[in-house]
Amino acid sequence: MIPYPPQALPEQLCNIERLVDALKMRNLDAVVVSSPYNVYYLSGFKGVAHKADEPRPYAVILSRHQPDHPILVVADYYVGSLVAQPTWIKDIRAFRAVMLPLDLPGRDDDLERFLPSDINNAPWAGNLRTHYGKNIAQSCREALTDLGVGAGRIAFDDLRFGHQLGMDDIEVADGYDPMMYARCVKTTAEIELLKRATSVNELAICQTIKTWAPGMMWQEFNHEYHKAVIDLGGFFRDPGAMVWGHPCSGDSAVTLQSRLDDFEMKPGVHILFDCHGTLDLYCWDGGKTWVVDGEAVGDAKQYASATSAAATAVMEAMRPGIKISELQKLGRAVYRKSGAAGADDVLIFFHGLGLSHMELEQSKADGAPNHDWQLEANMVVPLHILVPGDEHHRIWIEEVIRVTPDGGEPFFSWGLDPMITL
Repeated sequence: MIPYPPQALPEQLCNIERLVDALKMRNLDAVVVSSPYNVYYLSGFKGVAHKADEPRPYAVILSRHQPDHPILVVADYYVGSLVAQPTWIKDIRAFRAVMLPLDLPGRDDDLERFLPSDINNAPWAGNLRTHYGKNIAQSCREALTDLGVGAGRIAFDDLRFGHQLGMDDIEVADGYDPMMYARCVKTTAEIELLKRATSVNELAICQTIKTWAPGMMWQEFNHEYHKAVIDLGGFFRDPGAMVWGHPCSGDSAVTLQSRLDDFEMKPGVHILFDCHGTLDLYCWDGGKTWVVDGEAVGDAKQYASATSAAATAVMEAMRPGIKISELQKLGRAVYRKSGAAGADDVLIFFHGLGLSHMELEQSKADGAPNHDWQLEANMVVPLHILVPGDEHHRIWIEEVIRVTPDGGEPFFSWGLDPMITL
């Protein structure tokens, strides 16, 4: 049995109230999303066959004037997928897509080829049959008109798609920041999905450590992590799940691995787990330091202790209203107080986490850059702390945190100290 099997999602994942607020603040009448993650976020629909740079086979249209009447447009061959996964959207429309023949005339009942026998149990089946478009552009134009925003200021998460619609009476605006404003604060359903994803990562890391044996190479170790993820029911993305590079021979450079790096994992080498993957499309991230077949000693032990103390202090301060620069200053002060050398060299950084590893506005509604962003309740924010050093001194922790009025709530269960092989 797969420990984390596929499961039906809640009908609604998205923070609609926050999205409507984002549209109001930017004087936008509606948003049209066609990127895979935003479509999933607003509808729960995930297409198994689509790749990111292919023409869009789906879209969600949401008017801030009628937020309770979103419209989901999908390629005809995707309609059957919506029977198994419930969605809160009741206006679903299909369009003719790539599978239908071009060497034969179209038929009125072409859509029926793609409809499962139990389609009539779906509350949106009748409406589906009355809205079968020639292509996605036609379906989206009709949806915007039906929602009363065929002439207005419309945000698109793909500007090219907006211009392709060819609607002279709409103003095409950038929809990236409105969507990220909504996505950065998580709903209860999203928080549970992120916790579940984090547990896959934690278990996969622990299982991978147990596979180490003398003479094991780094790429073999990577492969063991990948196998653990798949066996648990999770997914990782090509070219690999582990992020940090591990320069050897005394090199203290901060690098990401190229997937061509390889070295023998000798006892005493510090391995920095920063692992990426997904479960139900929601991301996991993070990990911490493991000293191969041993534990931190000498200066490294002092760095590890200071890192644990800094992470504790920063987590306690991760409350609504605090800025990223303030958290960095607080964490760095712990290193200075500890007496550990190189406090200014320590890297302390943050990002959002959800369907991606950012989920933050790049620009605010007034156009100001959002570099030194402010925490809000129910953001999920990984805390990263890296003490640079060679292969026997570098120390790392990345804890996934939910922001609450009482401080940061960690998602990992294993604490803040480096891992020890059991």
